[in-house]
Amino acid sequence: MKKVVIVGHKNPDTDSIVSAIAVQELLSALGFEAQARRAGETNNETKFILNDLCIAMPELITSVNDDESIVLVDHNEQSQSFDQLDFSKVSQVIDHHKLSIKTENPIYCRVEPIGSTASLVAKMFFENKLEIAPATAKLLMSGILSDTLNMTSPTTTPEDRALLDELNKTAKIDVDSFVAEMFKAKSSLAGISIEDIIRIDYKTFEMGKHSVGIGTWETTLPESVNEKKDEIMQALIHEKEAVKMDYIFFMVVDILKQNCQMYLVGEKESELAKEIFAGKTEDGMMFLPGVVSRKKQIVPQLTEALSK
Repeated sequence: MKKVVIVGHKNPDTDSIVSAIAVQELLSALGFEAQARRAGETNNETKFILNDLCIAMPELITSVNDDESIVLVDHNEQSQSFDQLDFSKVSQVIDHHKLSIKTENPIYCRVEPIGSTASLVAKMFFENKLEIAPATAKLLMSGILSDTLNMTSPTTTPEDRALLDELNKTAKIDVDSFVAEMFKAKSSLAGISIEDIIRIDYKTFEMGKHSVGIGTWETTLPESVNEKKDEIMQALIHEKEAVKMDYIFFMVVDILKQNCQMYLVGEKESELAKEIFAGKTEDGMMFLPGVVSRKKQIVPQLTEALSK
């Protein structure tokens, strides 16, 4: 039997974790010996969801055995994968981000412009005519709802909405009530250090010849994060210097009001942000109304500017 390990990106969000767990179930049903792992510590929203469903948290990945191959979910950039990954062991990618992976051999690759990786995994269940247990249906719904900010993100597609409705025929949950609990957990700073705030949803990107780090904190209570702004700024500066990043940004996304405040740690970041986004800047932060998606509203614009 083929052995596969499914793992999402470093600093995993809800979509990354639940997709890995669901793909484990999918591949097991298709005859693989599959095991979900995680590439970092999870946020309070993910912990709430797994606790609510009585599903065990995947173990932290530290290495891969010689007889195992890797399935990457919710990412395909090498800089976002766990540090010990040998990319020659990647056999499959399931993702909804831009394609960046380079491989020596052909691999299976499923990448679509859709709101979440959980949406894509749900499609794969339906395409293979596999029965979805109520807990798995709710798990996939949580990934869709989290990554699309309850269908308000510009990354949301009609297909995400249709898949959510189809999954709820099995899960049978009150979506609004469940989302309210999810976002309450997402916004909680309980047990969260300053370093956790910037790293829990932090990704690095190669943009032209530049390395760029972008952290995101999605919340219904942006003021609870912004009151720690000075400490967060210092942590961002330290992170930028420690890993020799060219640029580093941090977004505090207001889920309810659909905007974000972008932290600008230095002159380089301020000049670049003013050139691209033209938002109102005050006290080291740029206010960006209507901007909630790093993937669609921040990364492409920065990549285009820095790749010239």
